[in-house]
Amino acid sequence: MYYNDWSTIPYTAFMIALFVGAVVLLVLLGRLMVTATRALQSYRRVQELRIDLLIADGNEDPKL
Repeated sequence: MYYNDWSTIPYTAFMIALFVGAVVLLVLLGRLMVTATRALQSYRRVQELRIDLLIADGNEDPKL
């Protein structure tokens, strides 16, 4: 005998929404990690350039 069980519909919708939410959070975390890595590399590069400019200048009084 077949009967219509409506309780599985909200459960299925909830599980799909949970899965989509998890995927979205993983994508956002990945983008955040990439952005943070690029920002750190940029900061390090600026520091290296400042040091190189100070060495090339030969001035003993650094004004950073």
